[in-house]
Order: sequence, then structure tokens, then C-alpha cells
Amino acid sequence: MSPSTRFGTLLAVAAVTTLALVLLGAGQAQAQDEEGWTRIDCAGATLRPPPGLTANCFQGPFAKVQGPYDCRLSDDSFGFLPDRTDPHFYVRMRYPKATAKACSAMAFPDPGVAMQHVHKFVEHQAKNWSELQAIGSDLSVMFFDVKSGTRDGKCFAFVKLGPSSGYSGKGYRFNMRGFFCAPPGQPLDAAKAAAMVSAVQVKLE
Repeated sequence: MSPSTRFGTLLAVAAVTTLALVLLGAGQAQAQDEEGWTRIDCAGATLRPPPGLTANCFQGPFAKVQGPYDCRLSDDSFGFLPDRTDPHFYVRMRYPKATAKACSAMAFPDPGVAMQHVHKFVEHQAKNWSELQAIGSDLSVMFFDVKSGTRDGKCFAFVKLGPSSGYSGKGYRFNMRGFFCAPPGQPLDAAKAAAMVSAVQVKLE
């Protein structure tokens, strides 16, 4: 290959790479503008994946709670991107700031609906939902299959409540929901689901 040909090839590759990065950056910025979620370092996040598991962590917009107190609730999440070959794993947590002693997160009015709409992947791909199953006093799960033929359908969604909180004692320090799909061929039951949720790290002030 002559020097001029080699230079032309490198220039073409650089141009394609630059265009891809521009489009990727624009897509990420647009998603953040539309949804209000910003990617953050998991090492300093309030909600973190289980130890040894690499994920993307995000911080969402504050939610204003109507009532006698000025309450602002934070939203954090972590998860794998949908096109990754790793197991699908997504968790979202809502909680008040530590300074809001009178504020608390509330239980989900309908835990089953909360699980079925926890993420677009679940809304679009889940089928054959099981009955809601309570595990202890703070965790509920529902198992489901997925429509995609690339997985064997071993998935579950969950909702979890933190310790009692707020002046009335009727709220919770946080509420959490998410879903997990095991890799093909791996079994998944209530005990494994509970262990996976328990491994999620919560670092509240």
C-alpha cells in the first residue's frame, strides 16, 4: 500500500469514528435532556450494584412531594444496557435527603403494577407473569418469561421497602424496584432472587 493510499484509509476511518462519536454523544445528551437522568460514578453513588458487578449508575431528577412538609425525594438507578450480553439487571430507588427528617418514601399502591412497568424492557418483553410472592416483610417478587428467543426466560421483577421512617412512622427510608434476568441455563428461584436483591448496596447518609 502506497503512503498516499494508507493516509487516505486512515483519514476515512478517522472520519467515520468521529461521526460515530458525535452521534453517540448527541444521543446520550438527548436522552439525558428528555429523561433527566445523568450518569455518575458508581463508587460515590447512594445506590450501587452488588460487589463485583459492573454496571452503569445514574442520578435522576428530584421529585417534589405534596404535603405539609417541603419534601424532595431523590431518584437513583443502575443497570446494564439492553444490548449487552451480560444479564439484564436494573434497580431504581427513591429516597428523601437525610436533612428531610419528616419526609419518607411511600409503599407502592399496587406492587404488581409497579413491577410490570419498572422498565421499558419489561413492558415490551415480559410475558407469563407469576403471582406476586412476598419474601419476608419488605420484599415482593414476580417471575416472568421474555419474548426474545435469545434468552431462556428466567427473570424476576421486585419491589423492596426500606426501614420505617418519617414522623408518622407510616413511610419508609426508601422504596426500591427493579428486575433481573439470569444468563441462559442458570436456574432462578425465590431464594436466589432474594439473595440478588439483598446484595444491592444502599449507602444512605
